[in-house]
Amino acid sequence: MFDVSFWELLIIAAIALVVVGPERLPRLVRTIGLWMGRARASFQSVRDEVEREVNAEGLRETRDAVNRKARETEREVNEAVNSTTQSTTTSTKQSKDDGEH
Repeated sequence: MFDVSFWELLIIAAIALVVVGPERLPRLVRTIGLWMGRARASFQSVRDEVEREVNAEGLRETRDAVNRKARETEREVNEAVNSTTQSTTTSTKQSKDDGEH
C-alpha cells in the first residue's frame, strides 16, 4: 500500500526517538503495531465482504440466465407438443372423414 524504504523508516524512528523519548518509544511502537494490525484486519474484512457480494451477484445473474433458458426451452417444448397434437388431431379427423365417404 505504502512504499516506504528502509532509510525512510530509519529517519522516522530517529525523529520518534527524539520527540517521544527512549522510555516511551517501545510502548508507542507496540501501540502503533496493534493499531496497524487492527486496521489491516478491518480492511481484509471489508475486502472479503465485497468479494462475497460480487460472487453472490454473479451467482444471481447465472441463476437468472438459467431460469430464462429453462422458460424458453419449456415454451419450445410446449409449442412442439401443441403442434404435434394439432397435426395428430387433424390426421385423425381426416382419417375419419375419409372412412365415412
